[in-house]
Amino acid sequence: MWCTIVVTLGGCSATQFIYNRVDILIRWYLDDYVSLDREQQARFDNGLEELLEWHRREELPEYVILLDDAQRILDDGVPLDDTRLMAERIEAAALRFQDQFLELLLRTGEELRPEQREDFIEALLAKQEEFEADRLERSDEEYRADVAERFDKQLKRYLGPMTDAQTDRIRDAVSQMTRLDHFWLEDRRVWIADLSTILLAAEPGWPDQVRALIAAREDALLPAYRDGIEHNGEIILLLSRDVLNARTDKQDKKLRGRLQALRDDLAALAAQSITL
Repeated sequence: MWCTIVVTLGGCSATQFIYNRVDILIRWYLDDYVSLDREQQARFDNGLEELLEWHRREELPEYVILLDDAQRILDDGVPLDDTRLMAERIEAAALRFQDQFLELLLRTGEELRPEQREDFIEALLAKQEEFEADRLERSDEEYRADVAERFDKQLKRYLGPMTDAQTDRIRDAVSQMTRLDHFWLEDRRVWIADLSTILLAAEPGWPDQVRALIAAREDALLPAYRDGIEHNGEIILLLSRDVLNARTDKQDKKLRGRLQALRDDLAALAAQSITL
């Protein structure tokens, strides 16, 4: 589980290049949902720059510590309790960024005209239909094959090719997982409907309504969905530990090299913030 943080950051040699252009990637992503006018875009860009500076200054040093601790976990044989704690720390880091980004989106949303809010909702619904068409048509066998392929691809980036034993362990873990895509899509559709009501009415103080909606989202999950998330999370935790403990000397060397390179890249990015 702890290795998910490095997987999401891409190849080590490209980390600084990608991070320094993440503002462009976020703008491209936002463009898929709403078109801002020039003044709105300028204010969003200023807010995004402040957010990324906060992230570079406050969060990247924490990522460096996480990666140092990851190396120690490898040295200690990947203890399950340490691995679980690492996963919790990664989730907490993701939530901190999510909270800051939400505030930027809400400030931007307050400036949207009614037709822009309508376009945003239409884009959300269109993306929902794409997800449903792409994911719900899969058979259970296709679903599990896709999940196993993703695990294999992610792990290969840091370990190299899987051994037969590691591949078998991935397949066994995936076979035990609860299928969650239908739960996720159902929850997402309900959430979009609730969000649409808030945005289209645009009553005074509506951002507080959105904050409350998001805060209550986890508690509103169907019990079967919540149980499935917890069940799959434990399976992934055990899978990560077992695959890492089964790594070959060659895989160990590659993994440590990638982690160290990523750690050094993030430390350099954090240091840039101090000198600015």
